[in-house]
Amino acid sequence: MMVDSVEQRLAQASGDFLVALRMNDGFQSNLYDALTSVLSECAVQWQSEDCIPRLAVNVMVDLVIATQGAAELYPEPVRQQVYDASFHFNDLIGEAVGIDPVGNEES
Repeated sequence: MMVDSVEQRLAQASGDFLVALRMNDGFQSNLYDALTSVLSECAVQWQSEDCIPRLAVNVMVDLVIATQGAAELYPEPVRQQVYDASFHFNDLIGEAVGIDPVGNEES
């Protein structure tokens, strides 16, 4: 499947990472790195946008909680590694959907 848009790459990277976790394949650093890279790309691409694609919203709404839910499948220290990844995802999502206050006029 050809994946072109950043939101399609986000959906693919998120699915790859979460499926590996849920299949008990452990924490896959390469999949984590791919997902964090796409999330960072989203922040850059959407920094001046008034809205973001629905597919991306769909992915981001569930990413943190799904990652945390999968953490419970693993013993320590992998469990903590998965939780830490979820916290990082939360930060990256905040950057991707945040509003740049520099462009706003002051009252």
